[in-house]
Amino acid sequence: MPKRKPKLLCLAAVVGITVVARPVPAAEPAASPENPSTAVADLWTRPGEDWGEFLGPSGNGRSSLTGMAVPWPAAGPRIVWHCELGEGYCGPAVAQGRCLICDRVGQEIRVRCLAAESGKELWQQRYPTDYVDTFGYDGGPRAAAVIADDAVLTFGPEGRLECRGLADGVSRWQADTSADYHVVRNFFGVGTAPLVVDAADGQLVVVQVGGSRPGAAPPSPERLDLVKGLDSGLVAFDLATGRERWRASDQLASYSTPVRATLGGRDSLLAWMRDRFLVVDPATGGVRADFRWRASELFSVVAASPVVAGNEILLSETYGPGSVLLSVTEAGLQAVRQDPAGSRPTRSLKSHWATPVLYDGHLYGSSGRNSGDAVLVCADWKTGAIRWSAAGLGRASLVSADGHLIVLGEFGDLVLVKATPDEYVEVSRTRLVASATDTENTTPATDLQNTNRRDAQDSSFELLVAPCWATPVIAHGYLYVRGQGRLVCLDLLPHAQ
Repeated sequence: MPKRKPKLLCLAAVVGITVVARPVPAAEPAASPENPSTAVADLWTRPGEDWGEFLGPSGNGRSSLTGMAVPWPAAGPRIVWHCELGEGYCGPAVAQGRCLICDRVGQEIRVRCLAAESGKELWQQRYPTDYVDTFGYDGGPRAAAVIADDAVLTFGPEGRLECRGLADGVSRWQADTSADYHVVRNFFGVGTAPLVVDAADGQLVVVQVGGSRPGAAPPSPERLDLVKGLDSGLVAFDLATGRERWRASDQLASYSTPVRATLGGRDSLLAWMRDRFLVVDPATGGVRADFRWRASELFSVVAASPVVAGNEILLSETYGPGSVLLSVTEAGLQAVRQDPAGSRPTRSLKSHWATPVLYDGHLYGSSGRNSGDAVLVCADWKTGAIRWSAAGLGRASLVSADGHLIVLGEFGDLVLVKATPDEYVEVSRTRLVASATDTENTTPATDLQNTNRRDAQDSSFELLVAPCWATPVIAHGYLYVRGQGRLVCLDLLPHAQ
């Protein structure tokens, strides 16, 4: 996130006017698929739930897993396998017995498909990238891959949206969104994952694009306040062909991944763009309602996804106004409550990039802009009151499973917390360690040259090295966590000793 630290300012929220997006004629895809869609064999050996899209099958960070082994041994859950990675911050997508992970090696973005239960590489594909981060962060992918039936979708930091076959990784189509829509690069490139939604005549891939008019780039790449969007803030592509199906909004892109929801009995897309939150008709791209919620300072972003409960929606950011709870009414979006101006992270939920999890009427998430002031909090959904807070984990990410929170701290701590508003109850805490000479559970690093590699003489090393910024993934009882330069697969279920 930005290194500059200007004062926090309160952002006043107003309800916008409903507008209707203009349907756009279909264009030819960037690349035509050479092979027809075929069924892909499921490789799982045990039952469970796939996690093929960002924040899981329901887009809310909640797993249906039960029977988890609690508490953990001192060394943590059993390490199944781990592999070295190049640059990047995104977590994996795990479905049909496959684990899709993206990273950067040299001047190429690499997409790898690994067997989810063994880490064995099934295929890998690469493409060249020239992305350079404006603020000096690494040049790897930020957006997690998405698995949709027999397809894999990736959205690179430079704006390349690509659909590949899950079976072999062969490209079916691609779109250079930065060039096609005249995108002025956001502070940290592209960082929002694609979302697949059903339509009457197929499936759509919805992404935040944030296009502008040709020649809209400002004199300084940091002056995004001078950039005006056109009509392609949000764009839907046909999953099968890559053709554009609709575009909506003149908003610039943010880092918040859109989510699906049913509001007032209608299917809806919820997209929190750079300045405004949108409720969109997924079939046409028509914007039903919008609401402004963002810090007024230039060097601020929104990154957490909206959280939905019934006809209420929570938006939370960390640079200024904090959280607001919206209600969907016939008149549009109305604020039910919002944080007091200037609230500290211990007094309100101020989410940075990690989306909070709603469980039994309470929100659990990381609150705070910087590593030093961020705390894990529990907040009441209706009132926003903080029930408890716990420091020391930095800007952590979490998911929920089996009545617990699985928390990945920014510095590599893996923590199991009871999901209760009464008090902070830490059930287990560990730092994962592996032997450097034990190659049984290690996927070869091939040509990687990153700072996380260890000499063979080392007796052991920590598997999770800061920054650990990717949200954990749970699939079929396995937990997948990423730190700098490494992906680790753990078994959350009891096993014979």
